[in-house]
Parts: sequence; structure tokens; C-alpha cells
Amino acid sequence: MSATLPTDTNGWTLNPNYEIDFDIIPARVRVVSGGVSIATSAGARVMYELGHAPMYYMPRADVDMSCLQATDKDTYCPYKGHASYWTVRAGGKVVENAIWTYLTPHSELSVLEGYLGFYWGKMGAWYEDDNEVSGPREIPGRVDTTNQLKRLFPELAAEWHPTLNVGIKPYEFPAYSDAVVWWQDETGREWQERIRARVLAATTLRTDGDAHPYG
Repeated sequence: MSATLPTDTNGWTLNPNYEIDFDIIPARVRVVSGGVSIATSAGARVMYELGHAPMYYMPRADVDMSCLQATDKDTYCPYKGHASYWTVRAGGKVVENAIWTYLTPHSELSVLEGYLGFYWGKMGAWYEDDNEVSGPREIPGRVDTTNQLKRLFPELAAEWHPTLNVGIKPYEFPAYSDAVVWWQDETGREWQERIRARVLAATTLRTDGDAHPYG
């Protein structure tokens, strides 16, 4: 794993209000690959992050590390840090780079130490309290791919300045963000403005504000 370098962009410096939740799953989670249970934990967590689908993480102590083979793959997230990867070998099945960890995460997410993340779709099956589940669990109100600026207001995201917003992208901000960023319209005009101000200007007011289904 590569150590964090001075040249690595720290997302928290550029976007200190970025949102990541790391919630406990109130169930015993079991992960299967190649017909073999490779992890079982009552301490599993789910990560909710702007622009990302929910991701399940398991304490390393609850993962059968004998089924994992370390690889030389290394990726860098400006909010979490460098990730190291493992290939899963179980039941005669090989799944490349399916599990990762942040051995030295950024201090803002030190809670990630000791947890392994799993690509949901690369696993054979998932269980919560011995009931097979088809996808990661959503929690209402948590951030994900659906409530980021880019998804909710694609016309505004299209005016995100291509060069002046160094190190930050529109999927990293919610529509209610107070951040001041650079914009550029189709005429080439450039200006700075708060994200939430642009969102308010792009929405409308209803004239029937008292309308309700009860008459």
C-alpha cells in the first residue's frame, strides 16, 4: 500500500462539509463466495457517501483471511485515503480485487481502521440474520447517489467550471451545500456563487401552497 503523499489531494481541505455516514447494521451479516462463508459479523457497518451506493464493511477480525490473497492494487480516495486490495479464493472460485481496506485512513475517517470493504456484486450471496438479501440496506435520510447535486440538478452540474474547481466535483456536494464554487455557462461567462443559491434560483414556488388531499 502507498503511503499518503504530500501531493495527494485531501478532500476535507477542499470540501470540509463532505458527508459520509458509517452506520451499524442491526443484524448478523454473513458473506458467501464460491459457496463458502468468508465473513460473519454482528458488527458490520454500512457506508453512505455522496455519489456512491451503500457499501458494507466488516471488522477484519470477523473475516476469514485465509480466503484472501493480497494484491498490488492501490487506489486513492481524497476523503478516505489509500486503499489496499485482496483477491478472494474460496470454493474453487477466484474473485479479483473484491475486498479492500484503508490501513491508514485520513484522520477524519479514522473509524475505518480495522474494517474491510466488500464489493457487493462480486460476492456470491449476502445474508442478514440468515435471511438472504438482494442489495445493501438503505436508511432514509442518508446520503447516496440520489441526493447529490449532479443527480438532482444535472443542468447546474453541466455548468460546473471545468478547470477552476480544482480537486472537487459536483457529485461531492448536496444540493443544500453552502460552498462557493466556480461556474461557467454556455456563453463562456465565469462566476462564483453558492451552490444552494443556484439551486434556489433553479426551482420554482407554488401558487397553491395550501393544496392538500382533504379538500
